[in-house]
Amino acid sequence: MRLLHVNATSHRGGAARAMRRLHNALTERGHESRFLVGRSMHPEDPLVYSIWDVVEGFTTPANRIKSRIGNQLERLIGSHPWANQNNLRIVDTDLYHWADIIDLRNLFGGFFNLWCLPALTAGKPVVWRMPDLWAVTGHCAYPYDCDRWVTGCHHCPLLRKDGRERVEPTPTLLDGSRRVWRGKKDIYQRSNLHIIVTTSWMRDQVERSILGNALSVNIISNGVDLETYRPHPQEQVRLELGLDPNEVIVLWAAGGKGNYRKGYHLAYGALERIQAETGQAPWLITMGGEEGWSRPETLKKVKHFGYIRDADMQARIYSAADAFLCTTLADGQPQTALESLACGTPVVAFDIGPMPGIALEGKTGVIVTNPTAEALANTIEQHLIQGDGLSNLRESCRAFAESNFDLKVQTGKYVSLYERILQEHGGMGEV
Repeated sequence: MRLLHVNATSHRGGAARAMRRLHNALTERGHESRFLVGRSMHPEDPLVYSIWDVVEGFTTPANRIKSRIGNQLERLIGSHPWANQNNLRIVDTDLYHWADIIDLRNLFGGFFNLWCLPALTAGKPVVWRMPDLWAVTGHCAYPYDCDRWVTGCHHCPLLRKDGRERVEPTPTLLDGSRRVWRGKKDIYQRSNLHIIVTTSWMRDQVERSILGNALSVNIISNGVDLETYRPHPQEQVRLELGLDPNEVIVLWAAGGKGNYRKGYHLAYGALERIQAETGQAPWLITMGGEEGWSRPETLKKVKHFGYIRDADMQARIYSAADAFLCTTLADGQPQTALESLACGTPVVAFDIGPMPGIALEGKTGVIVTNPTAEALANTIEQHLIQGDGLSNLRESCRAFAESNFDLKVQTGKYVSLYERILQEHGGMGEV
């Protein structure tokens, strides 16, 4: 079976990492997998193809001019049919003809023309794995508590005033959400798409959206390599990491501390509050970049490990913590929470999106009802300072990860889905 993955990036970002995990697992099973991307940090990789290079041969003076105009309009008002005109010729490329299945990932980022979807889906089975809700909104990947995307985006609150500081992807200069939402709706009505989401919560969102009439909506969770992400003896790893074996330690981890959606400001604020009121704040350890975070260090007990790429080291840091603070304010299924559970570390999370299905009360963690620093501080005090520290949940965390997030099992689900889709489409490849 031959899969062509389409994504904004080849290596960087959550969608790219999930795509890579699937690629590695598929190749281990004897399948072939290639990448068509907008940007690559590793152009020497023979399996990575730049979308610009693949369609360059179809460039004409006319579509070059239209693309330049369309690309400018896209930055001004959002997705536009004139942008990246050569995308419309992907169906004529050798790479497209090579593939049995087209596997779509993150399509925003100014590299992909959505108006090519009807032609793409007419000639090949196309599966779109949705890590977020960008596909069904007029702009936002994470609309927070706004649900205008259900019936029709307009006057987007995240493209106005303070919302522009936290919207993802980068905001357009003007609010074109109404036009973009209507354009997407028209495209999907002319396309044949199979959708993959990671949680039942995401499935519910898709089913009430403009993709609700997709050929199928399938749930396949993110996977975790359970051989790498595993519990380590806590006292031992704490000594290795220079941490006190007798202290209460909480972990925060994400790509960057300055990303509003990841909520580091709330985790930090909660510990500041405990420190100021009781003087008994837990140690905070972190993994992640410093981008966008400029507040002065006020916590007395804090250790930053920076951006850790080594998975084994990540597992040791997860294991060192008494709890993982997953303070995301909007998400499809945060990989860090799954990795934490695989390492036996309970998750403390806000009551948003899919999190109640990950941080199960009394089994794998604690849910904080209100997404505020005050509520988080109260939960930390109750369960980690005054309570049992959640240590009695470590075994059930690992068991839950083994039952629900095993990468090998999730890969098997992908293969089974691809096999079924290929059979429905006429058996184009061998599985």
